[in-house]
Parts: sequence; structure tokens; C-alpha cells
Amino acid sequence: MRFRGVAIYRFNKDLPEELVSSLPEFIDDVNETVLVKGATSEEASKIVSYEVQDDVLRFGMESGRQVKIHNAVLRLRNHMERSWGAMYRLGIREVSLDDLTVEFDKEYRVSLKLPYIKGIEVENGRTVVHLVRLSERELKRPILDRLLKLFEDKEARTMWGGKIEHWMLLERSRGKRPLYTGDPNKVLEEAGLIKRFSRGQWLYTPMFVALLKSLSDLFVEEIVEPLGFREAMFPKLYPLEVGLKTGHLKGTVNSMLFASFPRSYDIDEFEDVIDLMWVLDTVPVEDLMRKLEPPSSFLCFAQCEPFYQFFSGEIVDDDALPVKWYDRSGPSYRWEAGGLYGIERLVEFHRVEVVWMGGPEQVVEMRNRLLEGYRRFMEEILDIEWRWAWVTPFYLEQAGEVQEKLEPDLDRPGTIDFEVWLPYKGDREDKRAWLEVGNISIHGTKFTKPFRVKHSRGETIWTACSGFGAERWLLAFLSQKGLDPAGWPEKLIARLREHKVPKPLIAVTYPERAEGRETLSWIVEKLTESGLLER
Repeated sequence: MRFRGVAIYRFNKDLPEELVSSLPEFIDDVNETVLVKGATSEEASKIVSYEVQDDVLRFGMESGRQVKIHNAVLRLRNHMERSWGAMYRLGIREVSLDDLTVEFDKEYRVSLKLPYIKGIEVENGRTVVHLVRLSERELKRPILDRLLKLFEDKEARTMWGGKIEHWMLLERSRGKRPLYTGDPNKVLEEAGLIKRFSRGQWLYTPMFVALLKSLSDLFVEEIVEPLGFREAMFPKLYPLEVGLKTGHLKGTVNSMLFASFPRSYDIDEFEDVIDLMWVLDTVPVEDLMRKLEPPSSFLCFAQCEPFYQFFSGEIVDDDALPVKWYDRSGPSYRWEAGGLYGIERLVEFHRVEVVWMGGPEQVVEMRNRLLEGYRRFMEEILDIEWRWAWVTPFYLEQAGEVQEKLEPDLDRPGTIDFEVWLPYKGDREDKRAWLEVGNISIHGTKFTKPFRVKHSRGETIWTACSGFGAERWLLAFLSQKGLDPAGWPEKLIARLREHKVPKPLIAVTYPERAEGRETLSWIVEKLTESGLLER
């Protein structure tokens, strides 16, 4: 990789003749000293030409990977001010880097849509990228380093492919004969236990909630809390800066829902919009948008983000580690677009989010104990057919980061998906008939670094998380066991007997169809026979 460009320095006055005449010696000196610090001579920056015009000094520059050209421009600025400031009363008012090109020794399929790019040449296994002028502020941020990383990530992502291509089976349960092969989504809606509210949103009736909550409670009581996790309550509206730090905004902005605040709390500022709604009996969306600030927050996406923000800038020690929390205080939101279906794929969904933090050994040990808990929950408590797979780490995929294909290594950062067979979607050998119901991920320092979470003795701190998708777990369970409690496991039955299932809503027009009323009557009959329905 080679960089070429013109560094432009504008001074507070014209350069004196004495200084101009000494520039060749100055350039030789900085090329041999200032610009080679921390680099080999081949990879360092160097000045290859110069031009002086009144108060402007231009240096033609080249560099390799070490002391890249943008860093060299700033290094020269500081050196010139120190050398010439007192002697010639010179100060630098403006710095920029123009005619910047980056030459790669391989072909990149770089898009002109990328920021700061104005042209691309690809020929004979080489790529030359031409960039717009960079100001001093942009040189300091540093824009160029981030742009170069984006080149490499985009190229790697093209070669990487999708998550499915990097799915590797770790373990699976023995095959189990399903007691049911119908589609629970259709039955639940037809019987009126759930009702469509909006795109990807459903209203859950008390009878359905009893099933959903009992399954979730069982998971918390049997698996999560015995391992020492304690319940916290996380916000569900996050500032954009949090999503920038976690990387979700860079990787899955297309799947996130955003929130805007009103520009004013004064109701009088909205009078014209209110009047239009009265007259038109509709919402004047464009007029309303003018009353709102640009999006400043996003709705809960991964659910674990507040955990990292809570510890941002904190220094912890051994006495506080490991930290083990879980949250189930509210919904998560993801825009699934064309993939929405029943309670299988939702915009608004609920889950138990388990998060923990500690030293690498502590984090791995807790992940392993949770894995055994998941195995027991799926195998012994729910008695369903399942499998585990090592996949592209979710935090790399969702944050838009990629890496070379990796073999499973449970002692390092990575993600394990939990999948359950849905008989109504096909044979168990059909990959489309399996539903991911949760995962467990070790992040390493992926989040502790950007949030600046430190150990008092300087030791490494890792984080990890695991999501239990309540709706998906219930759907997967019903897909294999059906809605007749006679085939349900005893622990779930005991839980429901203790708390009882509320009677369903039956109104003049609800459920709407006769078939739905018959299905609901059958469900009520089975729940009554099992002693689960409240009297």
C-alpha cells in the first residue's frame, strides 16, 4: 500500500526568503529524522517535492503503511511550528491534504458511493483510489484510517458471504417423534389467543400470556437464577452514540427502529398540526415531521447495550467480578421487513437477556455452565428436538465486521446458536425447518474497549450475553408438542397448575370464524381436563 498527496500549509504571513532558501536542507533533515520515527525507511513518509507561494507551502509527499501520509502531515506541522515559530514569528493557520491517492497492490471492488472518494482506477491487479481534500480536522479524527479499514472490511464481507455459509454443527439431540405437525401461528390467531396489531406486532390475550410467561419464568427459575444471575431493568430507548460504540449502527442500521423527540414541549407549537387532524381526520405526516427533531435514539435492538453503557469509564476489581445480570423488563424491536410471520418473526418481541462480565476464564466458565443449563432445559424440561451450531459471531455480523473463516474454539470469543426443529416447516434434514430460538456469545473485549471498562490491576475484562426469545421458544415448543397439555412436560404443567391459565375472551364477533371458535373450545376443554384453566 502506497500513499501520495500534497500537504498544504497556510501560514500567518509570507515565508521569509531566508527560510525558503534553506528548505532543501530542512527537507533532507526531516526525511531522515522526523518522518522515520517508528518506521522502516521503506514504509516511512517522505517529502519528494516542495513549492512556496507567498504564505503557502506545499509538500509533495509519499508514504507506506508506517507513519502514513496523514500522520506525517500533522507531525510536520508540529515540527515546523517548533522550529520556525520563535525564529521567524510564523504560525500555521490552516493545514490540508490534497490530491491524495491510495494505491493497493490488489484489486478492490470499492464503490464511488463511499465517503471522501472521488475516483477509482483498477488495472493489472492494482487499485488506485483518489480522495477529496482532507482538512486538518479530518486528518486528526482520523478519517483515512477508518476509510482504509472500511475498504478491507467491505472486500472481506464480499468474500465472506452470509451467516449460513459459516454455520457449523456442534451438537444435536436425538430425534424425537413430534406430537403435532400443524402450524401454531395459524391456530393461535384463528382461536383468538393473539390478534394482529400492526406490522410485526401482536396483542397477546391473557391465555396466551400465561403460556408465554410460564415458559419464560421456568427458564429464569431453573437455569438463570441458580447460576447467580440477578434481575436488572435496562432502558429500551438508546442514544445513537451507544449504537455507534457497540457497532450496531454500522452493521444493521437497516433493521433498527428510531425515535425522534418533539422540537418543543409547547403545545401551541403543534396547533396547526392538531387543527389539520381535526379537519382531515388523518395524520399530516409531513407537517408533523417538521415539528420533530432528527432521530436521536433507537429502540432496544440487542437489549444488552445498556449493560456496557452502565460500566462505561468505570474501573472494576476482582471483588466485583464476575458481574451477572439479566433483563426481561420490556420488548426489543427489529425491522424484519418481508420476513415477518406470526410470532416466528416479529418487529416487537420479548426475551430474557442474560449478560455477564469478568476475566476471560470467568466468562468462558459461565458460558459453559449456561450451555449445560440450556441443554437441560431443552432436553429434560421441555423434551424437544434441538441442535447447537457455531456461527459467525453475532457481534461481528451485526457490527458490520468480518474475519476469516474460523473453526470452533469454545475458549475464545464466538457465538453458538440454539435451534429447534419446526415440523410444520418440513423434514428435520431441511435447514429451513429449523428456527433459531436464542444464542450465547462471548465478545472478548469487543465492548469493554470502546466503552473503556477497565480492571483496577490492568487485567483484561471480557463480556458475554445470551438471549432467550420468549415467543420463539414458545412457538418451537408448540410446534413439536401441540396445544394439548396431555403431551406437555411435567414441570411446565406444574407451573401452569400453580398459577392457572385465564379463561379466553369469547365475544359476539370474536373469534371471527366458526373454525376458530371450535378450535378455542377444544383448547379450553383440554386445559380444563388437565386442571390448568381457572374456574
